[in-house]
Amino acid sequence: MAELGDPVLKFEGGCPDCGERLAVLPIPLPGVANDFDWKSRDYDSFRLFMMQELAYRFPDRRRWTPADMEVVIVELLSAALDRASHALDAVQGERYLETARRPQSVRRLLKLIGYDAVERIDPAVLDDLPPAPTGVVESPAEKLERYWRLNPAAMEEARALGPKLTGEVRRMVTLADHETILTTHPLVARARARLVWSGAWYTILVAALLEDDRKLDVAIHQGNPPATGKPSDVSDDLWAQIVEFHRVELLPLPPVNDKLTPRRLLRALIEQNRMIGSEILLETAKAAPITFALSIRAKSGYFRSELKQALYQVFSADQGGFFEPGRLGFGEDLFASDIIEAAMAVEGVEVACLNRFKRVGAYPDRTAAGVIEIADDEFVLCDNDGANPEDGSYWITVHAGDVS
Repeated sequence: MAELGDPVLKFEGGCPDCGERLAVLPIPLPGVANDFDWKSRDYDSFRLFMMQELAYRFPDRRRWTPADMEVVIVELLSAALDRASHALDAVQGERYLETARRPQSVRRLLKLIGYDAVERIDPAVLDDLPPAPTGVVESPAEKLERYWRLNPAAMEEARALGPKLTGEVRRMVTLADHETILTTHPLVARARARLVWSGAWYTILVAALLEDDRKLDVAIHQGNPPATGKPSDVSDDLWAQIVEFHRVELLPLPPVNDKLTPRRLLRALIEQNRMIGSEILLETAKAAPITFALSIRAKSGYFRSELKQALYQVFSADQGGFFEPGRLGFGEDLFASDIIEAAMAVEGVEVACLNRFKRVGAYPDRTAAGVIEIADDEFVLCDNDGANPEDGSYWITVHAGDVS
């Protein structure tokens, strides 16, 4: 900025109080011509514009060579402007998730839209990174950024996944939302929500059918807190899924002790996603235990004992079995034809016939009707546990074939 000269006080008319301070201002800078191409962004366009300006200002000069001082200055300015333009583009690009290149910018922009990449990445991945330089203590965010620099594909995956999650409905508004979000938890096989009037307000009751036919208020661990951190009554695979689900969804994981129940685990998911002011209560799903007797005629060349064992495995309540909890949904009627079809799919079965087909208890036989109706808030249960016949049972008799 040009320096101003010392101001001068000037008195006119002989009045000592009527002074005027005068200062000589510098000559104003020349205006920028309106023919400048504001799209000029690189070395060539900057150089061309300045060379055209030189030719316009000095029309008498017809020859410009690379050795001319004016040309050297133009080229130096063009190179500097090219670098400044590139830096401006790079800084501008870091403002948007689609164009950001620095891991730090991508992480911050993702967090701005609600996707915390540090919380969602598996900590084991960051633990497997090469050690940091001696004396450098990295935060989890810095570890993630270093991981992304070493694995750009992982950063691109997070960049693509973050915006997609913003479109997901993560609030339980409708009854269908309650059912959908509850069933995302690894413990829940099926869920059915209904609205009931409590006398003062409406309450949402969610009936949960849990994996392995668990009960909501039965502890999943017995004894002292485990050293491994895994409950005693949960398989390694299921517990790993639960831990991963709570980590990804940023849900608190209650301490593992003899008071840890499925209800406590699911409560965290409900509290995070329920609407303010809505009351949500979990209830055990209402079972409709059934019993049936199946008569099989085996093909020649198949042992009866082996065929019977295969059939019992088909209709088991274990994972992959016909009566696995959650395979049949709430209100889904049970048809005799489905049982016959499942039996006929076993190799060695020639004929399958239902001799008994009904609910457990004082209910009529439904063999002739071929269907057992299930209410909307009920699910089919058939554990075939000899110690608990009230939870459903069946008998399979195999005829013909070979005796093993």
